[in-house]
Amino acid sequence: MHDIRAIRDDPEGFDTGLKRRGAAPIANDILEKDSELRALVTRLQAAQARRNEASKLIGQAKARKDEAAAQALMQEVSGLKEEIQQGEEKERALKVALDDILASLPNLPAADVPDGADESANVELRRVGKMPRKNFELQEHFDLGEALGLMDFEAAARMSGSRFVVLKGPLAKLERALASFMLDLHT
Repeated sequence: MHDIRAIRDDPEGFDTGLKRRGAAPIANDILEKDSELRALVTRLQAAQARRNEASKLIGQAKARKDEAAAQALMQEVSGLKEEIQQGEEKERALKVALDDILASLPNLPAADVPDGADESANVELRRVGKMPRKNFELQEHFDLGEALGLMDFEAAARMSGSRFVVLKGPLAKLERALASFMLDLHT
């Protein structure tokens, strides 16, 4: 996800990078939503400060036995609570909308990356090592798993839908061992 501060600092550069990736310029829309969010946060903070101040004044009014002032302040606090609650809901919605936009945008290319229409325009800078030569036909991992009876895509589709797989036998044990190893390593 893109950093909003970088977009604030250089919106033209951001749009230029998006253009190089074939995306439409969107920095102005992002900055508009960002300024709306920041203004809302400022208003919320001011309302919270006023609510805290009014709550303090309620205690002082009750200590002076001034019930009319205390009631007026309590009504104000009640209204501020409602306003703050609605503002926080709007803030959450704005944050989600802004984060969705930022997460959906492609990464910007580095300045030294040449522009190209597709993959064929890529420039190879260096090659490390020799490409291994295979004297057999390469197969995809899922083809091997099905051929060896270690993966069952049809059973997974019946259980949970597409894009899942049921692992069997030694492959299931291997996945479990890897998960246990990572848990042991990181806890």
